Amino acid sequence: MRRVTAAIAIVLLVATAGCLGIGAGNGDAGPPDEGAALEDAPANATGATQTVQVAVNDSTAGEEWGSIAVRYPRDRFTVESAAHGNVSLGVDTDADGEVEERFNGTHVSGVNTNDYSFTISLDTGYTLERGDVIVVEYPAVDTPEEAGTYDVAVTVNDADPVNASVTVGE
Repeated sequence: MRRVTAAIAIVLLVATAGCLGIGAGNGDAGPPDEGAALEDAPANATGATQTVQVAVNDSTAGEEWGSIAVRYPRDRFTVESAAHGNVSLGVDTDADGEVEERFNGTHVSGVNTNDYSFTISLDTGYTLERGDVIVVEYPAVDTPEEAGTYDVAVTVNDADPVNASVTVGE
């Protein structure tokens, strides 16, 4: 049964250097409940796949899923463009770590990038519900050479951004 309320977006952004299958899990963390966190990422990775998990709460529940945006520190990360069909999209409707609702390139109306962020515009027809976990894989992020912890902002449907951190290791 789907829960309907309004939501704040909570994010777990998992950086990996290879392509993951949506719902494959990363072995370290399940879907986010609240707060924001990023899993460690390798330093100096080129074209790394970024997996974004966003738990839906009060600020976006009841809305159609229309967009997701991720903004990295502009002087540290580089975001390249990706074809619509190379972006993986889904929703884990029961927070079990598996994606039940999947969307493909036909649901993507636009992928916009600049040097440090990406925004994916969607036409999913899917109404977000409190407790849903949005899962997006973006395949074209270059990580910095310098190890350290970096702040990242994630926004769903123009709601207030949620800040998260990623630790880039050697």
